[in-house]
Amino acid sequence: MKTNTVITYFILTIWGILLIMGVLTIVGPSWLVELSDPGKNVEAISIKNAGDNYLKSKKYNEAIQQYITALKIVPDLKGAIANLAVAYQKKGDFNKSILAFNELLTLDPEYPGVIYYNLGEIYEKTGHIDKALFNYLLAADTSAYPEKSYQKAGHILMNQKKWNKAIVNFKLAIDNKKEINNSYKGMLISNQKASSDTSNTYRKIDNIIKANSYLENLSDYDDKIFYELLSHDINLSKTYNNIGFCLASQEKYSESIAYLKIALQINPNYTEARNNLKVVNGLLKNKN
Repeated sequence: MKTNTVITYFILTIWGILLIMGVLTIVGPSWLVELSDPGKNVEAISIKNAGDNYLKSKKYNEAIQQYITALKIVPDLKGAIANLAVAYQKKGDFNKSILAFNELLTLDPEYPGVIYYNLGEIYEKTGHIDKALFNYLLAADTSAYPEKSYQKAGHILMNQKKWNKAIVNFKLAIDNKKEINNSYKGMLISNQKASSDTSNTYRKIDNIIKANSYLENLSDYDDKIFYELLSHDINLSKTYNNIGFCLASQEKYSESIAYLKIALQINPNYTEARNNLKVVNGLLKNKN
């Protein structure tokens, strides 16, 4: 196996694990604002880090108290505000979570897409569908992995029977999923989030992203593995199935069948797509 192929497989494996784990916290080096009193800053960060440990252990009340204490010392400590919002969200205290996320947005955070996505989920859970759709679309515009936000938007529009708009968003999800440049950048950002704010790895990745120099490195990697992973991606299969459903709902049966077949090509065991294909084939025969 080529060295570059091994490197690519390793990177994409890490990328996949990070996607499965999801984003628990939202941190960034520029959020550690330098104050005139360095001791204050160090103390607030230490308390915030204790809160992070509670958050990871799902001790949300304890985490919230730590973040509130840290913010009394440094009111604009973005990492504490972000993770306070996450803790409230995990606890189910959605109104306080929304307030914290919106406060964070006023402070020019590094990863606004994560905030908009979380707001979209909160609004969707609380039945504010229009606000959820609005935030998912904002997340898609600013996210490292916009396909997930486009999928969420597509589902909302599909449930509203806005078939064409749903299809547009599902196709955007597919396009972004298949774009190796976007996936590579997203992988870098995910690895950056998994690193300590003050580590050399964090700073190196930050410099690469800001300079767009990662685009120069793409030719060094074997894209066959990237597309091989896509050919078995279950979420991609679901997106093709959703497009097929939307097309069938508009009586565009031939187009629907084409998308449903792609869904089954990616995931032959996808029962929903197989059932949809049987139904649409029947509808097409009756139509003819």
